[in-house]
Amino acid sequence: MRKILFLIICLLVSAGTLSAQAISSSETSEFRGGIPQEKMFVHYNTSLLFSGEYLYYKAYTVNSETEKPSNISKTGYVELIAKDGTSVFKHKLSLKNGLGAGDFFIPTTIPSGTYKLLGYTNWMRNSGNFFAGDIVIINPYRGDQSALTPDSTRRTDSVKAAPASFSSENPTTAAPEHAIQLSTHKMRFGTRDQVLLTLSGDISGRYSVSVRKKDSIPFPEKVSAKTYTRLFEKNHSPQDSVYIPELRGNLISGKLLSTSSEGINPAGKKVAFSIPGEDYIFKIATADEKGRFYLNLDEEFSTSEAIMQVLGEARKDLSIQLDPEPAVNPANTKFTGFHITPQMEEWILDRSVYNQIENAYYSVKPDTLKQQQEIEPFYQKSPTLYDLDAYTRFATIKETFVEIIMYSYLSRDKEGNRIIVVRQPEGATNYNLPTLLLVDGIMVQDHSRFIDYPAKRVKSIGILKDNVFLGSHIFAGVIDVKTIEGDFWRTNPDEAATTVNIKLAEPQKNYFHQTYGDSNETTARIPDFRTQLLWKPDVNFNKEETVLEFYTSDISGVFEIELQGFTEDGKPVTVKRTITVEDELK
Repeated sequence: MRKILFLIICLLVSAGTLSAQAISSSETSEFRGGIPQEKMFVHYNTSLLFSGEYLYYKAYTVNSETEKPSNISKTGYVELIAKDGTSVFKHKLSLKNGLGAGDFFIPTTIPSGTYKLLGYTNWMRNSGNFFAGDIVIINPYRGDQSALTPDSTRRTDSVKAAPASFSSENPTTAAPEHAIQLSTHKMRFGTRDQVLLTLSGDISGRYSVSVRKKDSIPFPEKVSAKTYTRLFEKNHSPQDSVYIPELRGNLISGKLLSTSSEGINPAGKKVAFSIPGEDYIFKIATADEKGRFYLNLDEEFSTSEAIMQVLGEARKDLSIQLDPEPAVNPANTKFTGFHITPQMEEWILDRSVYNQIENAYYSVKPDTLKQQQEIEPFYQKSPTLYDLDAYTRFATIKETFVEIIMYSYLSRDKEGNRIIVVRQPEGATNYNLPTLLLVDGIMVQDHSRFIDYPAKRVKSIGILKDNVFLGSHIFAGVIDVKTIEGDFWRTNPDEAATTVNIKLAEPQKNYFHQTYGDSNETTARIPDFRTQLLWKPDVNFNKEETVLEFYTSDISGVFEIELQGFTEDGKPVTVKRTITVEDELK
């Protein structure tokens, strides 16, 4: 039964009949029973951050029934909120096999205080469940530290922390029945020394590894892979409506609203969606009887600006209103009570100096972005492409189509409007179907806007003669135009079109990996005050011994190696151990 319902939901989503991110309470019971719920664990590198440092995190989405990685949601969310509920940042993650990762740089605009790191999917909102972990931020560049120095602390110069919430020493932990062993080739290291970290054991799984200097003060205890399920045992409050799982990627939903005094009925109206660019995205959705629509974006894209427009004459009398991004209600979330004291002054000063030096040399230690997958054209077949620089250029678009472009011509529709038509094969009977004209990935409904465009600004024109199906909409061929600057929609805006901003998924990064040796003379002269020696979010362990290499910095002290994640059969794994870095040891 559940498999059948799951398939039904998939078909409804792909066909466009479910038109919002939530459906009514009358449909909730069977819907909830048809798809397993999800949980999310977020492994983050530290619970105590300073301005100028990075919060790194890895999200693991788990099927609540099988306890294995969830393939239900393809989009997840990680958010940092303040005590008053305001959002410091909200990241959208592209989940692959239930996994996603990101980072956030703590700017000096964020005040000192206690915060909550939240993790969830749209589907998880149905039960009111979400991941929540404590984060403390210290901003020494602001004079007001009242959020971390309550009156009682200022009077007594002491700190009182609940033992259950804080720990200054985290013991090494590992479940014997499915343990991964962490070992290094020695226990004590010098500064700028090579460390070889060996992972061994008899369990395959997906993990993330953090190596960071242990703080010498009490700090909020982090949630681990072995303890995170307690969050979901406490926090179960089914909602009246059902939030639809983002089964195929980003779910964009909204509503058509009539702006006419006559009250135009939006039911059945088509909405075109474009993310312009060299590799553009183009989709069409159909509004339901209430005017609601939605689109699934399963492509990777790096431009947040999108153009939306209603198709046909009704576009002048209908406006587009998008639904807000998914969010959880953290009203009952409890925040930790971290305090700073005058005794921490030297420690805070040292840490701040380290961060300033590291940020000053960031340009020589940059992270890089992983290459995104290319976006395939929605029409799939290769068009006949005309690169206009390969021909004698003409002054007008009309001359260009007459002299260069085959399989198409300029004509007029029954209302007398100028149009460009793709010539149909002999015997075709679809003469009443419109031709789809795209310029820089955006549908141009009034063809005269392009016909009057200077031909010298056009880079190429592609012609596809075949019929193209977009949902229930059929086009008799496609004319795909690219301008030289890619700015047709900016220089020739359509007043009936709406520009919207779509939240981007966090880009996947290759994090900078510091190395030392004869081949790195340049970096050898650069100060190295890293407290985070390694962050590796994508460790796939397949029962074979794996060696990770990293180097210590110029900072001495005790560093903690932490591995978090899940085995292939869904068992949580948390393993920690420490190494010592000494100034004089080589």
